Amino acid sequence: MSYIHYHKQPALREPIAVVAFGGWNDAADSATTAVKFLNQRWRPTKVAEIDPEEFYVFTETRPMVKNVDGSRVIIWPTNRFVAYVNPELPRDILLFVGVEPQLKWQAFSNAFLEVCKRFGVSEVVFLGAMLADIPHSIAVPISGSATDPDIVERLREMDLESSRYEGPTGIIGVLHDACRRAHIPSASFWAVTPHYLAATPNIKVTAALLTYVNTYLSLDLDLHEIQADAVHFEEQINRLVAKDPEASAYVRKLEEQLEADEEEEDEDELDDKADPDSVLSSGPLPSADLLIRDVEELLRLQREDGPGRPSSNDDNEEKR
Repeated sequence: MSYIHYHKQPALREPIAVVAFGGWNDAADSATTAVKFLNQRWRPTKVAEIDPEEFYVFTETRPMVKNVDGSRVIIWPTNRFVAYVNPELPRDILLFVGVEPQLKWQAFSNAFLEVCKRFGVSEVVFLGAMLADIPHSIAVPISGSATDPDIVERLREMDLESSRYEGPTGIIGVLHDACRRAHIPSASFWAVTPHYLAATPNIKVTAALLTYVNTYLSLDLDLHEIQADAVHFEEQINRLVAKDPEASAYVRKLEEQLEADEEEEDEDELDDKADPDSVLSSGPLPSADLLIRDVEELLRLQREDGPGRPSSNDDNEEKR
């Protein structure tokens, strides 16, 4: 049984796949928003989809109802490949945005690899984001991982060390290993986002991921606008924090504990902290409930006004 629906099948030049999954691998929607940014910037061509029917429990990952041209349409969870062809780049790009499946991960991995092989993918770059007890005021921590020696060296040149983590993993970890077994080079970039900014897209984290991908793949993207949005985002959070003594104390405590951790941690602890599948903890902290509520309200209003966040092309893609 084939789980794949192919659409247009352009001849691609050793494409690089850039991949993000919503769910456990995507704290604050940071990774999927990064790929959607590229989707919006490039307006690529839809080439393939993995059928969701066999891979999801729809009471957990529910389909959505949307009004499209006056009709109510069911939008199912998507796992979509789109292709961007640019003669000015040395290789073409496949973008993938999906939702972490609940079922049949090995079958899903085989379907993912089948599409990669069909289009001759030469490398896969996975994007992920995780929550941690860190303050929003620091530069976004980014870690890298790879099994191919050449890619490991490229990551080191970017001051990103490969992790030696062992433990529970998500679909990105499974696909990373599937690529290794299929002899397809792959890398993963993981960003860390403050746990109290988990309920909404964190544009600062998205901008950081895009900056690293832009450097790593030499895409020559103009990221000034989203980087400016990231600065504006942080300024808004700073103003919220400054207005509330409890929130200020909470963030200050995170900053102090981070400084203490950096002074005390040894090399093994650094490896664990750099891994996307580990959970960072700075010990007992004051409640952040008030700050979380304020941040959620701020960003809810921001979404209603529209600025500072790339939108999904899912509706447009459905019409193509």
